[in-house]
Amino acid sequence: MTKQLNVRSDVAYEIAHSLARSSRTSIADVVETALREFKDRRSQAWDVLAPEEVERRYQELRALSARSAATKLPGATSDHSDMYDENGLPI
Repeated sequence: MTKQLNVRSDVAYEIAHSLARSSRTSIADVVETALREFKDRRSQAWDVLAPEEVERRYQELRALSARSAATKLPGATSDHSDMYDENGLPI
């Protein structure tokens, strides 16, 4: 059995009918197409990155990390033990 969707909006009704007339298709086809396109744009924009995009961003971050590491001064360290006493409290 085909399910039904009701949208109570005069604006949506007019747009759907206008698009159906101009494209010589059914209102259901117009709504399905619009919803699919919206879903595709939404997933591309907000939810999911393509694997190629993930790899590209990962490589950019690795390159940035390598450039940052190259600017480290000799002897620089992240050891800050000289700032704390034997109990771990600030001196």
